[in-house]
Order: sequence, then C-alpha cells, then structure tokens
Amino acid sequence: MRKLIIFAIAAGVAACSNPMPQTASAPDDSPTNPTAVLETHVINGGIMGYLPFERTEKRYVRPNMRREENSMKGSGTFGAITSFFVGHEDTNIERLDRNVRWTLYNSKKEYTECPVHGCPQPPAKERQPEEKKSSEPKAKTESGCIMQIAKTSFNVKPTGEKREINGFNADQYQVAWLVTMQDNAHRKTTSTLNIKLWTTPTTVEMRQALGVKETFDRAYAASAPRAQPAAAKKTEVLPPEVTRMMLGYLSNGLSASDRVAFVSAGREIEKIKGRPISTHIEWSLEGNACSPKAEGAGDLPRSVSTGPILSFTIELKSLKVEPVHDSVFSVPRDYKLISQR
Repeated sequence: MRKLIIFAIAAGVAACSNPMPQTASAPDDSPTNPTAVLETHVINGGIMGYLPFERTEKRYVRPNMRREENSMKGSGTFGAITSFFVGHEDTNIERLDRNVRWTLYNSKKEYTECPVHGCPQPPAKERQPEEKKSSEPKAKTESGCIMQIAKTSFNVKPTGEKREINGFNADQYQVAWLVTMQDNAHRKTTSTLNIKLWTTPTTVEMRQALGVKETFDRAYAASAPRAQPAAAKKTEVLPPEVTRMMLGYLSNGLSASDRVAFVSAGREIEKIKGRPISTHIEWSLEGNACSPKAEGAGDLPRSVSTGPILSFTIELKSLKVEPVHDSVFSVPRDYKLISQR
C-alpha cells in the first residue's frame, strides 16, 4: 500500500511538471551579434544520496550583458518526488548598459526588475523570517572531538585514452587524492577522491568565448557599489559545489584551519594539460577518527562506511562564440512585471 501511494504521488508530480504544448511563435527578427555561449550539465548524486539532481546551466555573454538559464530536476529512483523539493527553472538577464537585472519566471510569464547588482534589502524589521531549510547530512562525530590532517597525497596520471565528448577531442587523466585525518586518540580516517578527468586543448574559438566572459566579469565587478579587484586566476581541481558538500559533511569534526588544507591540491595538478570537458568524482571515507561509540558495544567506535558517499559529474557542452539574437537579452513582450525597485 505504501509503495502504491509513493508511485501515485510521483505520477501526480510528474504530470504537473510537464508544460502545456507551446503554440508556434512568430520568427525572431531582431538583429544577431557575436555572443559567447557556455553550457554545462551537472549530475549530483548528493551526500549519502540526499536529494540527487541534474542541472543544466546555459549562459549567453557579451561584454556588457549576460543571460543565465538554469534548469534543475530531481534524479534517482524517485526523481519526480525529488523534483518537488529541488526542481526549478529560472532565467536572469543582467544589462550593465542599463544597470538592470531581470528575473524571468517563464512558466507564469512574469518577471521582476532590480538594479544590476540586486534590489536593496529592506530594513531588518521589515524582512520576513526565512524558512529553515533541511540541511544536508553531516558525519556523526564524538562530542568535542576534532580531527587534524596527518598526511596528504595527490597523484595525477594520464591514461593515454582519447575520445570525443560533446564535439571536443579529449584526453583522459586519472586523479587520486588521499587525505588522512587523525584525532587526539590517534584514530584515523582516510578521505579518498577518485577523479576521472577528460580535458581538451584550448582552441582559438574557446579563448574568444572565455575572453568575452572575462571582459563581462571585470566590468560587472567594477560596477559594483564596492568594487573589488578581480581575483587572481587559479586552477581548481574540484567544482566549488563539491568542495562545499565535502566540507559541510565534515564540519563537525575538522578544525577551521584544516578545512582549507583539506581541499588544497599539491603541485601535481600542473601535470593536467588542457581544459576540463568531463569530470567524474567519487568520494569515500574509511576509518574511525572522531567516530561516536557504538550503542551497546562498550568502547568500540563505529567505523565509517567504505562505499562512496558522493558521486558528482560535470560536463562542458558548449564553449564558443556564435551569432545570437539581441532579443535574448530582453524581456519578452508578453511577460508581466510583478516587482520593481
């Protein structure tokens, strides 16, 4: 009976999420101009399978304007139900030439309008209290126990394998990143990151697209009320989203200083040539540092599961300059303004 209820809910959510058929629209007769187009696809298995999802991000960028389209849906066995919690589609258009940001709600054909760096916050007494969101899983640790990093190992090895991914000619690297942590009782836990990485040489077309993006980023930063100098470029082994989830899971047992060291890679990363096209990450923990005592087992601590607790894949779908209609950076005429500041 319980399974029947779950599948009935899933079917209902899926039905509600399917858009109505769209009628044919008039052809876009606005001018076209060179535009950097960047598209990525993410498959996030979630910490311990918590709310897994897929996300597609597509950006259209010119030196003084940007459009970002984000679409996210639940994945896994009960993807339709997960979509109820994490699914969304949104579009943001930022125009530096007009100092305006539009957020489009496409399903309702509505939009909001703010200055390009966001609407000013109302006074604290007028703000509505934010709803508390359910937090992602955290490692169970012994009260007051803190781990320190005892040893790290970061190895990169080209496999010699080649393949075409999304139109890019890619070479494969195997990355193994081990971090051993130890508590005051000399118990140890080893964090293991296994990464399958495919990279491609940066082409002239890719450099042009990245150049447009960097031009916009610099102009956007300079136009902020408190302009900050552009941050120095650095190669990151992990997507920021993965770093956040890993540190969040270990937040109860890792010191603040060691959190920074935990996600810092060694010079081995210099062996990786080219731009990442596909990155698949699996993270596991093995050991019992700061583990709470097992119930009814005296002083024997629990051991951390040896299976992967996180899987994450990110692929680059597009990185090029192509002609795009100017209308992409404007609000459709039939959309209704619902908020303006």
